[in-house]
Amino acid sequence: MSLNGLVFEGEDILYRTGKHWVVLAKAAILFALALAVWSSGPALTALAQFKVPEELEKFLPRIITAAIWLFRYIFFIILTLLALARLFSFFTLRVGVTEKRLLCDDALFGTFSLDVGKVESVKCEPGLFGGLLGYGKVILTASSSQRLVLTNIRRPHALEQELFAAK
Repeated sequence: MSLNGLVFEGEDILYRTGKHWVVLAKAAILFALALAVWSSGPALTALAQFKVPEELEKFLPRIITAAIWLFRYIFFIILTLLALARLFSFFTLRVGVTEKRLLCDDALFGTFSLDVGKVESVKCEPGLFGGLLGYGKVILTASSSQRLVLTNIRRPHALEQELFAAK
């Protein structure tokens, strides 16, 4: 669903934003780590070679091989799921500002609308790389002590300015 379906009659979207492209780079790094863990079986097996007592020679190699297999596949699945979650959030999160409301449309968490008049504070935290590349975190606090945190947003300072201009 796009933001146009969330706008009331008589409202216009003044500003639109979404996730920054750096989310795709972070997902690619997580996929690369997952593949590195996936292909690390022979290297981990070579690292786990040591002299064992005679009474354990029968059991220990099988236990070590099973532990390495379990380690590889668990971390591969975890890293792959983290990368897919980042990709999913990049393609599904949309944020918009109208004259009266802040609109958030997310496929996972649904839609969210907040009256601009109820926003008490807007804090923008770009971070080190965010300041260089133009992305960051926006923390909104509403009058009902409700807190909304939007991470990895394109041009967070522009979103902050548009929210204050709509007030």
